Amino acid sequence: MTTQAKPQQSQFMRQFREILSPMVALILIYAAIWVLAPTFRSTAAFANIFENASILFIMCTGMTIALIGGCLDLSVGSIYALVSVVVGQLLTFYHVPVALAILAGLLAGVLCGVINGLIVTGTGIPTLIATLGTQLAFRGVANMIGAASNMSHFPASFDILGSGTWGPVINCIIAFAVIWFILNRTKLGFQSYAVGGNPEVARLSGIPVKKNMILYYCLSGLMAGLAGIVYTARVDMAQVNRGNGMELWAIAGVVVGGTSMMGGSGSVVKTIIGVMIITILQTGMIHLHVPSFWQQVATGALIIVAVWLDFVQRRARERVRRAATAEEKAT
Repeated sequence: MTTQAKPQQSQFMRQFREILSPMVALILIYAAIWVLAPTFRSTAAFANIFENASILFIMCTGMTIALIGGCLDLSVGSIYALVSVVVGQLLTFYHVPVALAILAGLLAGVLCGVINGLIVTGTGIPTLIATLGTQLAFRGVANMIGAASNMSHFPASFDILGSGTWGPVINCIIAFAVIWFILNRTKLGFQSYAVGGNPEVARLSGIPVKKNMILYYCLSGLMAGLAGIVYTARVDMAQVNRGNGMELWAIAGVVVGGTSMMGGSGSVVKTIIGVMIITILQTGMIHLHVPSFWQQVATGALIIVAVWLDFVQRRARERVRRAATAEEKAT
């Protein structure tokens, strides 16, 4: 075996070990529900899982790179609604061509990301507070331009984006490919781990931290906008109250998959597993006739456990790093 092949094999094994735990959890949850709920075994139930997971996953891809880069984004649910309203207005009242309406919606999502990034990097306000404020602001704008408007019955060429199983799944593949490529094949993606891990060290290393953070928010806004467009096409209707609480589900899907809320670690492959865990758990509890409030309790408990495990792992890695540093100094 060549010396070049050894590092590649080592990297593959490290990545495999990272996804092993959430993958085992996914298999166990699916198997348990499959045994307990006979209706869960049908082909229709399986297709329904993918349909429900697809829109959440699109949003989670943007949230993944944002969290890795240390950019918590609580505004994605409002961006989701705002983009839906923008596209709905353009198609219903201005009769804009479908392609231009979609482009305008995606640009609106990116613009929201720029606003988030400029506020965070320009003022130093914590990401939690800054995006909580823009969450309310973007929702207000959506209400301002779309309240009391009947936005529905869009062209068939638009509705196909969210129709059936394949429309959303194709958009999922596109979203995954974009974020995976950025994280694994571009400087912006490589630097996200450094920016999220320690912004000050990254800055001293010559990484344009503020510029990168703005771009991470732009990607988060872009994917939230795409998710809003796909859902609008799926239900053939745009409403200002779409996406309420969606940001919490997006964070849950990413964190349950193993991406750290503290920044500096994660992958979009893990996000696939996390979103599937959340969706299968929700769908399974419906098939098991679990009351809705217990569904919320179970999902909340899952998020807490995922964050706690991340905290434990980070603390263990920090102890190993300190021990290695002390050993080097001793020698």
